[in-house]
Amino acid sequence: MTIKPAAYDKEVLYAFRALFDGKANDGQQKRAMEWLLLNLCHIGMASFSETDRETAFLEGERSVGLQIARLREPEALALITPRKAKAEAKND
Repeated sequence: MTIKPAAYDKEVLYAFRALFDGKANDGQQKRAMEWLLLNLCHIGMASFSETDRETAFLEGERSVGLQIARLREPEALALITPRKAKAEAKND
């Protein structure tokens, strides 16, 4: 199985460096997330490949991307609110 690293350019590299340093502007944040989700995690693309093993590997990458993308959905907050309330009630 030969999985090549996702291609990136200087814009992506500098966007991630700024993000890691906590200094990324709006455009850099969007560029980093776009590259992460579309290029590294392949969301929006079929992950079927020549072998079952390679398909499984690509599905794993895609799964991570989908989980990250779900965090932007309004429903994501509703999923953690009950847990937090339950933990706070337990501490009382």
